[in-house]
Amino acid sequence: MYRIILIFFPIVLWSQNPTDFNNLNELPNEIKWVTQSKEYIKLCQQIYQTAIIAIRKQSQGNINPFIVMDLDETVLDNSKYQIDLTEKNESYNPESWSEWVNLKEAELVPGAKEFIDKVRATNVKIIFLSNRMEKNKIPTIQNMGKLEVISSNDIFLLRKDKKDKKHIRRNEIVSGIGRFEKLGPLKVLAYFGDAKHDFPEADNYYTF
Repeated sequence: MYRIILIFFPIVLWSQNPTDFNNLNELPNEIKWVTQSKEYIKLCQQIYQTAIIAIRKQSQGNINPFIVMDLDETVLDNSKYQIDLTEKNESYNPESWSEWVNLKEAELVPGAKEFIDKVRATNVKIIFLSNRMEKNKIPTIQNMGKLEVISSNDIFLLRKDKKDKKHIRRNEIVSGIGRFEKLGPLKVLAYFGDAKHDFPEADNYYTF
């Protein structure tokens, strides 16, 4: 039975990259913490550094292994979107989110590129399992291309509609059904994400 690595990042929709917000002191405390603290950078980097050690070990002897990674706040940093909402006194909504995705201005969560580069050097491939809508796949890939975290071997499993939840897509991956009928079932070594729904129900967890 495969093992699962869980990575819980400490914040959703905020991260460490510098922003152009006019007055950082006016940001909510949780946003200030991740945009100004060195601790957030160190935490993310340490998680990824620990994870690559486990990935290398688990990939040995496995044929065609994969890891499954969430995108937003796991690989891609959307702090500029969050701060824009704060400036406008707005909250998340699908319309403004889609506009943000199409700007292709997301940056990287600390440690993500270094980790992905090291994964590329193994026999492990990556499935990006995201709740970004399928209609936004092209701008997402273009954004990741600008950040140099994309490969022709990557698989993007985005959301086709409201009912297409992550547990449905995870089941397709490991069962070899639906969109993975021609590829699967696939061996998944690890799952990476920042929220509970990014991970399957299981008892055999490695937690980092």
